[in-house]
Amino acid sequence: MQEYIPKHTFQKTVTPLIPVFGLQESQALSYIVLEKIFKLSKTDIIVNHPFLPDALQLKNYALIVQRLLNNEPIQYIFKEADFYGNTFYVDKNVLIPRQETELLIQIISNYRKWDHPKMADIGTGSGCIACSLALSIKGSQIVGYDVSHEALQIAQHNASKLKAHAVFSPLDILEDEIPHKDLDLIVSNPPYVMDQEKQQMKKNVLEFEPALALFVPDENPLIFYKTIMEKAKKALKKGGVVFFEINEQFGKETLLLFQHHGYSEPKIYKDLHDKQRFASAVLE
Repeated sequence: MQEYIPKHTFQKTVTPLIPVFGLQESQALSYIVLEKIFKLSKTDIIVNHPFLPDALQLKNYALIVQRLLNNEPIQYIFKEADFYGNTFYVDKNVLIPRQETELLIQIISNYRKWDHPKMADIGTGSGCIACSLALSIKGSQIVGYDVSHEALQIAQHNASKLKAHAVFSPLDILEDEIPHKDLDLIVSNPPYVMDQEKQQMKKNVLEFEPALALFVPDENPLIFYKTIMEKAKKALKKGGVVFFEINEQFGKETLLLFQHHGYSEPKIYKDLHDKQRFASAVLE
């Protein structure tokens, strides 16, 4: 068996990725690949002791580098994504949880002193929001809804793995009413990317992540927000709150929609990049 040098292997991994991802992201991806395939930590690479990979490891390594070069997200390759301190199973049936969405969990957790709240997450996907809220807010009861049965299976798997007290149920919010009533909170990160924005998006999103969970028609970009606001009025208790992740272009429009549908205290929250990212309002 041939000995491999960690620093050489790291550089060999980084170099072909740079034209696709740039230096910083290529290095980050390479650290993950070497850790997952060869069990090499960053310290191992610095110490630089030779290692002896087996034939299967080398085959998997070559395949994974090629998949990255084909723009496949590393989260789908390894079937996991980190979110709010936990690792979630993900595949092509669900969106990859975004780092900026973690702030939504913090905002909701700190919004008020919750007392065994009943919550619903509409368009739950991997269940990252529902599970994170269940783990963060003691005594909460939360149901996650999704139109995709594959997504619901993934969300239930994640809840079981993380021991999060969340249940999941099918729902097409554009067609169906919200079945649970007397809720304290409804949260949703619905599709909000307009079709015309596709040209600005990276290939790893366009070619691999589920379009059903991403895109809305250009002529009706707020369709999910309008629908949820209207149907939430029958599902929330008085004083219940709605939280959304939003398209940064439509912060003002989202606040106006809340007012139009009879909600009070409409508010916008910015993410860590100073973009309008979340909105909330209270049912009077």
